[in-house]
Amino acid sequence: MNTRTAQDVFINLGGQDDNLGDSALRAAYYEAARGEGTRFHILLENRSSDYVTGLPLDPADLIYTKRSAWVAASDAASRPVQLFEAGEINPRGRAFPVESVAAPLRRSVDSGGLVIVAGMGLKDPSTVDPACFDSVLRDAAVVSWRDAGSRDAAGFGDVAPDWAFALGAPTADWADRGGRPLLAVTLRFDRPWPDDAWLVAVRALATQTSTRIVTVAQVARDAPRAVRLAEALGGEYLVAASTRHSDLDAHVRDVYSRSLVVISDRAHGLIIGATEGAYPIGSAADPQKISRLLAAADLGSLVSSYDRMPDAAAELESKLPELGPAVDKARASVVELGQRIRSAMSAVS
Repeated sequence: MNTRTAQDVFINLGGQDDNLGDSALRAAYYEAARGEGTRFHILLENRSSDYVTGLPLDPADLIYTKRSAWVAASDAASRPVQLFEAGEINPRGRAFPVESVAAPLRRSVDSGGLVIVAGMGLKDPSTVDPACFDSVLRDAAVVSWRDAGSRDAAGFGDVAPDWAFALGAPTADWADRGGRPLLAVTLRFDRPWPDDAWLVAVRALATQTSTRIVTVAQVARDAPRAVRLAEALGGEYLVAASTRHSDLDAHVRDVYSRSLVVISDRAHGLIIGATEGAYPIGSAADPQKISRLLAAADLGSLVSSYDRMPDAAAELESKLPELGPAVDKARASVVELGQRIRSAMSAVS
């Protein structure tokens, strides 16, 4: 690396404005790539101040609210590093990324810089043609998907768990079972409502584990469902102090740190819960996505459809001791990925 000037690093940290999972995974990605002598150029186009509070930005970071200005800065930089955005993608048969995104990446490589792809995942691997991926991604200095199904469908790169596994309390600091009186539930607003058998199974699990049911909403649009779930389950909806992602993050981590279990069809509800010591039970109308993301951390065994909720409850006790080792292993994988990224960046001269 050129030690005389700062290395210019470009990253888009935008995500769904009301979705805590989007800011959490991007915050961890950003932190993993930070190193001495780096100067970050961050795109936050059309993002609210609530969203931005979830990102651990440095005062020295250069913030752009227009993609055109961000791209122009990249084109003007010497040997720029491009950290391609992490999170869910959905190519839908089209070339990916689109030419307006791929072209600046190619220009960075052509000028002596590099592209890093880390933490990307497909919405549905079964719908993807591997030929859609541009060579600028295939030939990136580092390529790591957040689940094996995405990597297999794309046909290139390796796998590490979602960036959000890097966050949360150390496993050594987790409360023991006696300090976990809650059973947390959070479900997506845009999926079918579970049937009565599911509600009965969740209430039975609370009785089985001597826990109290609470509901939370990590995504603002999920709040009405969280209220309805609390009513249907005889539980309590716990609301955050505000919609600022910093407040929301502190709130849900506090709830999960006191929960024995988190039941959700939100991938980052399960992941953030797991990193605070709440065993993740994935329960969804269509569990394929959450199954893949949890399996990457060896936590996919209790992920299934709504009708399998009683089976997950029956297996829970035998699975509880596996949570800490699985989270530690996932974190070690993410740390290693960060080391690979920084090593690749340092090789740019």
